Amino acid sequence: MGIIISIFVWLGYVLMFLVFLPITFLVYLLTYPFDKNRICANWLFMLVGRSFLWFNPFWKVKMNGIERYEPGKPMIFIANHQSFLDMPLLALLPWQMKWVSKDGLFKIPILGWFMRMSGHISVKRGTAAALKALDKLKPYINQGIPVMLFPEGTRSRTGELLKFKSGAFILSKDSGVPVQPVLISGTRSIMKPDTWKSSATGAMSVTLMKSYHPDDFEDANAMRDAIYNDMALELNNMTSR
Repeated sequence: MGIIISIFVWLGYVLMFLVFLPITFLVYLLTYPFDKNRICANWLFMLVGRSFLWFNPFWKVKMNGIERYEPGKPMIFIANHQSFLDMPLLALLPWQMKWVSKDGLFKIPILGWFMRMSGHISVKRGTAAALKALDKLKPYINQGIPVMLFPEGTRSRTGELLKFKSGAFILSKDSGVPVQPVLISGTRSIMKPDTWKSSATGAMSVTLMKSYHPDDFEDANAMRDAIYNDMALELNNMTSR
């Protein structure tokens, strides 16, 4: 049953990409002169992203703590990363964000085109250029457009929080913009890393934690370690309930 549903969900998802690619391209061309931040194209891309969850009504989604963020306020969101489902799940958040993603995704036909038209940022992991690429996020947060990063840099294969990279916290210190952690739970049990198959049923959740201001920490490393410890503790509490 799980394989049949997985095939149905993926076919629906691919169809959404194929249908919305020309629509998004047209919107991108028509709005480019006055929509430099590509808000319109990104709205369509997020619509396609969250559609992955629509094709299986037996997946239950819960959003917690959404009121902890005021849309339009500069914010650097960070999230743990456990599954392919993390991105469609985060696309359900009711505000626009610009994402930082590994450069390999931008090389995938159709998906990469979508991401570029939507104004997302490509980063080559493990290079000095990765930190420099984060400077491209500053114009967004200076205009009140929040950004989203996965500080682990890759999906956790065990479900435990991996060691954080420092980029998001250096960006926070340089810009004076707070960091707000987002905890994802349940996606790994529905679709494990490195597989396209999913379970027929399951529950997943997004939980917004409090935000952390860079002025409260001596440096980026201290900020990184404090947030990591708080996220790891809360994630452990969530999974043990």
